[in-house]
Amino acid sequence: MHKKIITAFMIVIILFFKINPIIYASNSNGSVRYQVHLQDRGWVNTVYDGNVAGTTGEARRMEAIAIAISGIDGSLSYKVHVQDYGWLGSVTEGIIAGTTGQSKRMEAIIINLDNSSYNIKYRVHVQDYGWMNWVTNGQVAGTTGQSRRIEAIQIAIEKKNKQEAVNNAQSSNINTNINNEYSGIDVSKHQGNIDWKKVKNAGINFAMIRGGYRGYTEGYINEDIKFKDNVKNAYENGIKVGIYFYSSAVNEIEAREEAEFILNLINKYNIKSYITYPIAIDIEDFEDTRNYSLSIQQRTNIVKTFCEVIKNNGLKPMVYSYTYFLETKLDMDKLTNYDTWIADYYGNTWYKRKYTIWQYSDKGNIDGIEGDVDLNYSYCNY
Repeated sequence: MHKKIITAFMIVIILFFKINPIIYASNSNGSVRYQVHLQDRGWVNTVYDGNVAGTTGEARRMEAIAIAISGIDGSLSYKVHVQDYGWLGSVTEGIIAGTTGQSKRMEAIIINLDNSSYNIKYRVHVQDYGWMNWVTNGQVAGTTGQSRRIEAIQIAIEKKNKQEAVNNAQSSNINTNINNEYSGIDVSKHQGNIDWKKVKNAGINFAMIRGGYRGYTEGYINEDIKFKDNVKNAYENGIKVGIYFYSSAVNEIEAREEAEFILNLINKYNIKSYITYPIAIDIEDFEDTRNYSLSIQQRTNIVKTFCEVIKNNGLKPMVYSYTYFLETKLDMDKLTNYDTWIADYYGNTWYKRKYTIWQYSDKGNIDGIEGDVDLNYSYCNY
């Protein structure tokens, strides 16, 4: 039955391609061009070189795609993962991948540009997740097993000898394939009562859970009231656990106090064996916070003190903040012994250094959690 369906697809593909030559129209040398088939709209206009094909914010699925190159050496091929069918066979330049007239969503795509002096990079906009990370030759963009549609795509080419890494993780030895194994969230009391079984079934495999926080202005340390329940319930549902502490420390004494507070919580609830992901210090500042006027050196010393206390107690320390803070308000040259967790919501990260977790959205929608939740990828299998 499946062989007959696939054969029918190929006939439709060939006929469609013969009567729809728009994909071959080129506006420049050395370009990639692509056309997508959208729910309710059918085939839309061809776009070029990194432009968006598809829609965002309209809840429309992509159903098929055709891609072509001009002025570029090498051979192009691609394949898509389709609702109910899984991965379809690889097709070559200009041929349609996917389905039309069947109301089936594309869920993931792999593009290869072989034997070329160029690399091809691409990213997709996915239901509930938004824009995902850029990937390159042969890597998976999108999701499988999560029933989430691709809504839009960007594709670009670049000379290999001029290529900059799509993000810093790709220039390291870290696994950069995006898949369920490395999908995560971070939570606190603000997410309320979480159904961790549903969260696990939604494809989440790790959680960074807030253990506590120091007040923005008064400086008192508080335990997150959902910490114990979140850690134990996440662990019992097969979700890997890490911890973070929101710091507003103003000196190294307070940084040590914060780290010891987390260690005491771990001992209090006898959960050390549950912790496989790092223990992170969340360091940020705003105009009304008590640590706003600190110098770069003072902030760096605070982070180092926290991390060393965690490290000396047999756990993995980590630094969390957003790109601008990491680049301008910390001396990261002095913090290279610790992993970095970066918050950057612009679809790809601008941070130039190595990082192992990327918080890519604060507007996630995950079954089992009411309201928004932060979404993360881990590039390291902790």
